[in-house]
Amino acid sequence: MAVITHNAKLNELVVDLGHSLLQYAAEVSPWAKTGAVDNEMARLAARQRDSVGKIVELLSSRGWSIDFGLYPTDYGDLHFLSWNYFVPKLRQSQDALVAELDEAVHTCIDDAEAVSILREVLAEEQQVSTALNALLAPSATIVTAK
Repeated sequence: MAVITHNAKLNELVVDLGHSLLQYAAEVSPWAKTGAVDNEMARLAARQRDSVGKIVELLSSRGWSIDFGLYPTDYGDLHFLSWNYFVPKLRQSQDALVAELDEAVHTCIDDAEAVSILREVLAEEQQVSTALNALLAPSATIVTAK
């Protein structure tokens, strides 16, 4: 029996996670950042890049030619924004990633190796969402983890 793989879907996730709004915010300055917020956003973006790495490793081991994609063109309009305008967009973006990963776990159910990695990545992205929500709360006290 042939092993079923979902490499194309996994590559879509590489693009979506690797070019998420969180990644974009960590690379550019869409608002006037404060040190603590900037540091925590960078830490969360690094965690997300680690998730991308897990999927990339799987695709590489399968000999898949990986397309890393580009940021969505509409991100180009996200500069010099107020923090209050940007926060809901960031939350919405992260929630969409978590939903996409959850759906992928079910879509790729017949690809056991992918499902194992997707479950790890989903758990990590849920933790990133929780940390983002705490960071973005109006009265958040920022404590960075080492």
